Amino acid sequence: MILPEHEAKQLLQKAQIPVAPTTLIDSMEDARAQAREIGYPVVLKLSTSRFSHKTDVGGVLLNINDDEALHRAFTELSQLRERLDPAAAIIIEPMASPGVELFIGFQRHPGFGPVISLGLGGVWLELVKDVAFRLLPAERYDFQEMLTELKSWSKLRAGFRHLPAVNADKVVDLIESIATFALEQPDVQEMDLNPVMVYPDHALVVDARIAMK
Repeated sequence: MILPEHEAKQLLQKAQIPVAPTTLIDSMEDARAQAREIGYPVVLKLSTSRFSHKTDVGGVLLNINDDEALHRAFTELSQLRERLDPAAAIIIEPMASPGVELFIGFQRHPGFGPVISLGLGGVWLELVKDVAFRLLPAERYDFQEMLTELKSWSKLRAGFRHLPAVNADKVVDLIESIATFALEQPDVQEMDLNPVMVYPDHALVVDARIAMK
């Protein structure tokens, strides 16, 4: 069973893993009230268990900057929901500021057991495939080594072009928390956290896919 995004984030949040604040919205009035409370720009998403890659079906609308754009986005997602998955929810969250996008994954592999992965995230995950792996349980130095094994790490750590520098300790802290969570939750079979936004002072899970037993 694959959890819709808002339920996956709730599960992570209960484990004190930092996630982008996400709110369900049921109407345009609700969307407008939430957007004004959050502050523009915001993001609207279709939270569904049927589509793992929401961007491929148009289920993620970014950089919504005012009430008029919000109205268009909510109408568009409402129509998309009716076509693709009437059981889906529509969620709103703040637009994440620019940062380094990483991927953190977990899988209970039939041959190797629990495996955690770390890689360059966003659209670059499948294109570049810059990923490191470790069997779990593992030590903190294992997670530190995962960072240095990424081909992109030498440039990302100090800040690449317009991107801020990456705080390696915050990334390792997050990997440790996710590894602990995964091992303590035997029903969690697979996780794809992408993107994980990393900044000089913190790291934040922006999107989450969790498959349960």
